[in-house]
Amino acid sequence: MIKARFIILITLLFLSFNSYHSMAADNPNLLIMGEDADEDSIPRNSRVFKRVINALANQMHDSGFDVYDEVAVTNGTFAQGRARRTDAELFGIAGSIQRPPIDIAVVFTIYASLENKDYTQKVKVRIEGRLLQVKTGQRLGNFEMKNPKSWNAPVKCSRECVLEIVGDYSKILAQDIGAVLAE
Repeated sequence: MIKARFIILITLLFLSFNSYHSMAADNPNLLIMGEDADEDSIPRNSRVFKRVINALANQMHDSGFDVYDEVAVTNGTFAQGRARRTDAELFGIAGSIQRPPIDIAVVFTIYASLENKDYTQKVKVRIEGRLLQVKTGQRLGNFEMKNPKSWNAPVKCSRECVLEIVGDYSKILAQDIGAVLAE
């Protein structure tokens, strides 16, 4: 009796393990990358950029996609910490990653602007990007999201203050983009 229960338990564990791996294998491997070659964009080494990439990665991961960290999968083979990278460099990196092979690159750019008024500062943020099939270069879609109206920052908001406000709102936009892309 105990032996039969043990065999049933082992069989159930084996089946659940195999079904988990077959489902995970169906998901494409995603790499989320920021294109910041445009001098008007938020650079890769900014805390705003990091908040956006983390929000996108979390949304995609929470929706069941296999998301890989660029630094982790390129450490030791590519120069780290570079900013103002071009599309050619990004696609070269994504296509060169062997373990795991990257199927889709989610490439985004963040733009922010600040308009000073006598009574406030108006902050605008826009995130745009595209999904690319890494092996073929095929565009799978584009996206763009901006705040529907400008946000207010205090008149005497320092650079640090503005970066925090831009980061807060950029993160919200990135979460919305990630949720839409995941669907």
